[in-house]
Amino acid sequence: MTRQSILFPIPASLLLVDAAASAELPELEVVRALMQDSFKVRIEHTEQTTPAAENKPSLKRDLWSFQCGLVTRTIGYARYLNQPPDFTGSFPSLANSDMGIGFDPGAWGGWYRGNTLRVMLNGRDVFAAQPASQTEMREGTEGRLRFVWELPEKGRLALSFVVPAEGEPVFAQIHLAPGGMKVESLEVRLTGYPGGFGPTYGLPSHRWVKTAHDEGGVPKDFASKEFPKVALHKDDAWVFYADQETNKESLGLVLLPGKLSVGAIALSNYGVGTAMSYPRDHREIRLAFHAYDVPNESAQRMLLESVEDDLKSLTELVFWGGK
Repeated sequence: MTRQSILFPIPASLLLVDAAASAELPELEVVRALMQDSFKVRIEHTEQTTPAAENKPSLKRDLWSFQCGLVTRTIGYARYLNQPPDFTGSFPSLANSDMGIGFDPGAWGGWYRGNTLRVMLNGRDVFAAQPASQTEMREGTEGRLRFVWELPEKGRLALSFVVPAEGEPVFAQIHLAPGGMKVESLEVRLTGYPGGFGPTYGLPSHRWVKTAHDEGGVPKDFASKEFPKVALHKDDAWVFYADQETNKESLGLVLLPGKLSVGAIALSNYGVGTAMSYPRDHREIRLAFHAYDVPNESAQRMLLESVEDDLKSLTELVFWGGK
């Protein structure tokens, strides 16, 4: 399946083409040249800092809104600035599970606007320990955003996002340069609320997850004391997360097969956690995130139809300074 492009209306000002240019270029090429900037992904960055108080460091929140034609895709980052010179005491950068990096708005908030993704290195939560030392963004035919964390012994961890002109999927790359660190374990943890946040308001839920090999669910009459887990097989390339009660706001994940050591999806009647462990010598992880505002059946079909293109993009995409 070929990924579809969004068509934008041509502003009237762009129809006034210089006659000499028209003589030298075919009509379509003239329009393309004039429209080049219109197809770029623009990024609006806003930030807010709450001053330090009561032995807590300053709290900083950033939002990067990617303008993809008529679609807006937002990535947020909330953290305490717990490192010198901002703070010299002892306090986590991410003080709870509602803080960190997440997606918004709409169905994308189901990936969790407060905390979509964490990286565990040698059992240590890199994001919770300290804030990113560097954030960068780039506009262009795709929008790009990168976070960098400094690690002991001159190591670095970079998290990069690419948002295409269509606004979906959002591609992510985790790149580890350990420096002098000895890597004993590397794990990525994802948090999602497929179907939304209704259970916190007393609404029924039936969280449900499906992969190419397995599926599992937590219906509203679930009676067991232990919630089920769905294993991620090494050659799994996709996961579909949904709620059969709400029948909307489902989520999709595409991952490169053959990379995992072990993985599992922990279900509940509210949040759904995905844990993916990688070999100690693994240095790069690539994922594609989807979110849908259509009924589950249509959303699942859309995910499966996109897997081939997503895997190709994950293999070939240049995230920042290189593949």
